[in-house]
Amino acid sequence: MNIQLPNGQLTLSVLKQGELVLGEITQGSADATAIRQGLINCGFIKGLQQEFIDKLAGGFQGQLPIAISSIRVELVRYNIDFAVDLGIESMEPYELLTQLHQQEISGMVMAGERLLTLTSSSKRILTRPDGTEEVLSDVGNKEIHHFCGANVKANKSGNAISAAVDGVAQITTRGKVSVYPFEQYDNIGKMHGKIDTEHAMLIHGDISGGANISSLATLIVRGGIRSATIKCGGDLDCQNGLDNLLQGDEGNIRVEQNLRTAVIKNFRAWVGSKLTASRIIDHAQLEVMDTLVCPRIADSKIAVGNKIITYTVVRDCVIKLGPGAVEDPFITKFKQAHLSHSRRHHDQHLVMETQRAHLEQLRQKSMLILQRLKNEGQSNMMVGNVLKRYVTTMQENFLIYKNAYKALIETEKQVKQERAELGYHTSLIDSFNEPSLTIVGKLEAGTRIVGPVDSIVIERSMNSVSVTLDPTTAKLVFNPLKDQGA
Repeated sequence: MNIQLPNGQLTLSVLKQGELVLGEITQGSADATAIRQGLINCGFIKGLQQEFIDKLAGGFQGQLPIAISSIRVELVRYNIDFAVDLGIESMEPYELLTQLHQQEISGMVMAGERLLTLTSSSKRILTRPDGTEEVLSDVGNKEIHHFCGANVKANKSGNAISAAVDGVAQITTRGKVSVYPFEQYDNIGKMHGKIDTEHAMLIHGDISGGANISSLATLIVRGGIRSATIKCGGDLDCQNGLDNLLQGDEGNIRVEQNLRTAVIKNFRAWVGSKLTASRIIDHAQLEVMDTLVCPRIADSKIAVGNKIITYTVVRDCVIKLGPGAVEDPFITKFKQAHLSHSRRHHDQHLVMETQRAHLEQLRQKSMLILQRLKNEGQSNMMVGNVLKRYVTTMQENFLIYKNAYKALIETEKQVKQERAELGYHTSLIDSFNEPSLTIVGKLEAGTRIVGPVDSIVIERSMNSVSVTLDPTTAKLVFNPLKDQGA
C-alpha cells in the first residue's frame, strides 16, 4: 500500500491479519506530522508508534513498525444492590456533613433479595491499528461464582446473586458477597473472653475495655466502644462512638466494609470502604480505603485512598491522600499466595510436559519391540517379557500423568478464582482516579498533607479549600472551594 505525502511516498506493509503495520519512505521525504496524518487518512488510528514515525521522518532507510495492535483487559462490571449510597457525588460537601447523623449503613435483606448484578464479564480485547476489535477471551457467566460468599446463591443466568437467608448483607474488599443472620447481646466485655463468630452481632449496650471480637459479619452497637479489639467482615455501626478514654488497653478496629459512628478518640482503625463520623475524630490513627467524612479532624494521622470531606482540620494532623496511601495487609498476603499458586501452576505444566515426553519415549520403544516380535515370530520370550515391562511402566507413568492433570485442573481453578478476586480489588483501586481533600471550613497551619510524590506542611491557615492531585505529575494541587451556599 502506497500513500502519497506532500513531499514523498510512504509504503505500508500490513502483517498478521492487520495487527502490525510496517512503514517505509520509498520516495522523497516526509515529516512526522505528514506521516501520522497519512496513516490516519488510511484508517490506521490506533497504536501509532511515535518513536518509529519520528525515525522515518529523520531519514531512516527501511521498514519500521509504525502501528501496532494492543491488548487491554476489561475487568468485571457490577452493581451492588444492597449497599446504601452516602450521596458523596450528588450532595454538596456542607450538606453531606450536616446530615451525617442521619446516615445508616447496615444492609438488612430478606431471603431471595438481589444483592449484586454483573453488567459485564472480564474480557481480553485485541485492538488493531484500524480500530477493529476482537474479543480474545471472555470469562462469561462463570465469573459470578467468584462473588459468592456465605448464604447466597447465583441465578441460572450467572449474572446476579441473591440472599439465601434473612440477615445482613456485606461485601469484602475482594468482592465476596455474603449474608449472615443475627445474634444479640446486652453488653460485651473482657469477661466474655475472645468472641469468634460467623453471625452478625447486635449489642444493645456497650463494648467495654479489653473486649476482643472477631466476626465474619456486620457488628451493630447501640452504645459505645471502649478500648476493644474488633475485627468484622461487614459494617461496624456504633451510634455513640469509639472512645478509648483511659487508654489502658489499645483500641484497634478492622472493618472490611463501612464504619459509621459519632466519635473516634484514641483509636486505631482500618476501614475497607467508607468511614463516616458525625462529630469528631481526635487523636486517632485511621486508614480508609475509600472515603472519610467527618466535620472535625484533630491531632490525628489519616490515610485515605479516595476522598476526605471535612469542615475543620486542626492541631497538627497528618493526612495522606491517594490510591496508594492505604495498604491492605490481607490483600498483600493474598497476592503473595496467588503468586505462589501461579508458580506452582507453571511448574505443574512443566512436569506434565516432561511426563508426556517420557510416555512418548516409552511408546516408541514399545513399537520397536512389537515390530521385532512381528519379524522374529512369537517364540522370542525374552523380547515379549521386555514388552510387558514397558507396558507396565507405561501404565504406571500414565497414572502419574493422570493424577498430575487432576492436580493441575484444581490449581488452575484456584488461580482463576484468585485472579478474579484480585481483579475486583484492582478495579476498586483504579476507580480512585481523582482523589481529593475537601475542607469546607478551616485547614489549620501545621497540618501536613502527603501525596504520592510530595509532602506539604500548611504554613498559613486556609479556608474553604480543595486539595487534589495533578493528573500528570500526581503532585498536590490547592484550589479555593466553590461557594457551597452554606
